[in-house]
Amino acid sequence: MRRRDGELLLYWALPAVLGVWLSAFLLFPGFTRPMSPAMSADAVAGFYRDHVWRIRASMIVFNWFSVGLIPVLMLIVLQIRRMGHRTPILAYCMIGCAAAGPTLFLTADLFWMIAAFRPERDAGITQLLNDLGWITFTCGVPFLIAQSVFLALAIYLDRLERPVFQPWVAHFNLVVAAALVPAAFAGLALDGAVAWNGLLSFWLKNAAIAVWIAVMWLVLGRAMRQERAAEAPAV
Repeated sequence: MRRRDGELLLYWALPAVLGVWLSAFLLFPGFTRPMSPAMSADAVAGFYRDHVWRIRASMIVFNWFSVGLIPVLMLIVLQIRRMGHRTPILAYCMIGCAAAGPTLFLTADLFWMIAAFRPERDAGITQLLNDLGWITFTCGVPFLIAQSVFLALAIYLDRLERPVFQPWVAHFNLVVAAALVPAAFAGLALDGAVAWNGLLSFWLKNAAIAVWIAVMWLVLGRAMRQERAAEAPAV
């Protein structure tokens, strides 16, 4: 039986990372009261001038911890490798998606950080950087959608007598993938439910991600306990 101390450490580190994320989320004024894409250039520039230090601080925290979900995603990859598949391709697909999602989030953070770096610059440039940040953050969901679909497919194709994840986990991932789809179209609207501050593109998307993290953390812990229990008799 391989030593799993490191895996357990990564697993239990997630609640602390989530606490840091929540603090940064509440610190960034653009999230607690989502900025409207219809704001004028002068209004956007004024927002960055008025909240420059809160924006800088929150983006630094996000930059440090935006990769905090990757260890848990890799633990899910290990569980996919345990499944009764004839090919490891689905695990590799999950690895690719896990690398791309945090990268896009980090890129959005950098755009917001740059916008706050020189708040006295021309308002049109600040608005452009703000647009880049919001569009990247909101519309960059295809990798998250694919991640849920690949995971659901892996669960459906698991041929083990005792599946690693129960079928309902696959159904749940498909529901999450569907909830993320509207955010991909946020670049087409300045107001309404699909706009980057709207019901579907901001609130539903972020709620779906939060619920996905919580549910997958719980079912992952159950799968890891089952794996350890299965190896104990052999030892």
